[in-house]
Amino acid sequence: MNPKEIYEQIRLLTWIIIQEVMFFLFHKILLCIFYFKDDFEFDFHDLSFENVKETPPFTLEQQPSNAAKDYHTAKEESNIKANHPIPVHIEPILSIHVHVPVPRKVPERYKPLVLPPVLNPLPKNHLEYLPRFDGENGVTAQKHIQAFEDYLNIFEVEDEDVSIRLFALSFQSEVRTWFKALPEASISNLQQFSKLFLDRWMIQINFLSLIEEYDQLKRLPNESV
Repeated sequence: MNPKEIYEQIRLLTWIIIQEVMFFLFHKILLCIFYFKDDFEFDFHDLSFENVKETPPFTLEQQPSNAAKDYHTAKEESNIKANHPIPVHIEPILSIHVHVPVPRKVPERYKPLVLPPVLNPLPKNHLEYLPRFDGENGVTAQKHIQAFEDYLNIFEVEDEDVSIRLFALSFQSEVRTWFKALPEASISNLQQFSKLFLDRWMIQINFLSLIEEYDQLKRLPNESV
């Protein structure tokens, strides 16, 4: 192939490339013109100057323009409506209802206790086997605590609100009066409740009296030491 033929081929290829580029650019320009044609139509017959009032000039900082933003937003919504038959703005079909427990009034018999808004149920037939304490009948406060703990184990009571309510229901007579006189919402768990109960109803031992009684003991002739 001689240089002349090579030159002609290069020239032909260059011209083909130029045509392809020009056709591509022309095609894109036409698409842009048809795309923005409907959006920028303006009817001069609708323009009226009757109600126009003179206003002082504003700077860009005082009166920012949202024309571009509004245009793009409207364009996006129109595209969504065209591609999706379902309306853009629809009311939610399902609504989630969250149950929020309403604090209930604490019964009069439980006022010294701190109870949750929703109480756990008491054991079935709980009053039938519940040990009672009235400060008499030879039952000490320590024995009542032990009997009550056995009761909780038998009925498998684990909820704190159930335990302190049952312990309050086990009081009778003078002990119940003492419990109702305690400050309102002052007891929040069984351990605290048991300590208050023992501090008030546990029999206090006077060691001086025990020593005095020991000194008065005498061994009879037929008794061993």
